[in-house]
Amino acid sequence: MKDRLLAAVAAVAAIAYLYADWRMPPVALGDPLGPRAFPALIGALLLISAGLLALETWQRAPARANPGSERRSSHLPVLLGVLVWTVCYYAAFEPAGYIVATVIYLFGLICYFNRGHHIANIAVAGGFTAVAYVLFSYLLDVQLPAGALGV
Repeated sequence: MKDRLLAAVAAVAAIAYLYADWRMPPVALGDPLGPRAFPALIGALLLISAGLLALETWQRAPARANPGSERRSSHLPVLLGVLVWTVCYYAAFEPAGYIVATVIYLFGLICYFNRGHHIANIAVAGGFTAVAYVLFSYLLDVQLPAGALGV
């Protein structure tokens, strides 16, 4: 039930986000797509994610005959931990710089969810950070905070 509600809320949020993007006035300067292309991509991906979650939820087997017998675990501590970790990332983003803050943030998250694979975890965190840095800095010409590295 919670997954269905989450899928519905995500779909409504994606539609509202896409509507707000569609209402954004066109800008004469810059590229022909203007500032609407990136938010439209984010909104479309969110809508696709909501659809996939809804599809997965509806394809699951029906509830067991005795649902009380299942061991229920609370995801609240994990969600709060990720929230606190994300707030720390935002706080460290400017002073530490994009590269340092993002590698540490991703490495921490990946180590929690993929325990025991430290070499793969650092490779994923470093690789994603490097690809995103090149994409934003060189291809999209977005200036990211350099922090202590001065990159």
